[in-house]
Amino acid sequence: MEWAARADHLRGIPRKLVIATIGSFAKTVASLINTTSVHNADTLLRLVRSRPQGIPLITVSNHMSTLDDPVMWGFKGFPIFDTNIARWVLAAQDICFKNPLYSYVFRTGKCIPITRGGGIYQEHMNEALERLNSGEWVSM
Repeated sequence: MEWAARADHLRGIPRKLVIATIGSFAKTVASLINTTSVHNADTLLRLVRSRPQGIPLITVSNHMSTLDDPVMWGFKGFPIFDTNIARWVLAAQDICFKNPLYSYVFRTGKCIPITRGGGIYQEHMNEALERLNSGEWVSM
C-alpha cells in the first residue's frame, strides 16, 4: 500500500486529515489529560522547523508504550498541522498493518511497516533510507 504514503495521494487530503486528527488527540492527551515534560523540546522544535533543505533528521524514542510516538506530537509548540515537516515513523507491521483499513490510515499518517525481529535488511528499511536520503525526518 505504498501508494497511500505518497504526498500527492488524493492531493494530500487523507494525510492532512490523519495527521491533524492524531495531532489533536495528542494535544488533548499531553496537555489536558496528562502532565507531560519534554527535555530539550526547543532543540527538537528548531531541528524540525528550520533545519536546512535536504538535511535528514533521525529521532529515537525510549518507547515506553505504543502511544509514545503520537503523544509526542502533543507537547507545547509542536506543529501538528504541517504534513511536510511531520515525521516518518517505523511502525510494527503485525500491529499497525494487520488489515487494509489500518494499513491505509497508518500509511497516510507517514508510517513505514517494519517486521519486528526481521533485522535491518528488510524491504521497508530501504524506504526509511530513501526518506532520509531525501532530507526527511524519520523517527524510531
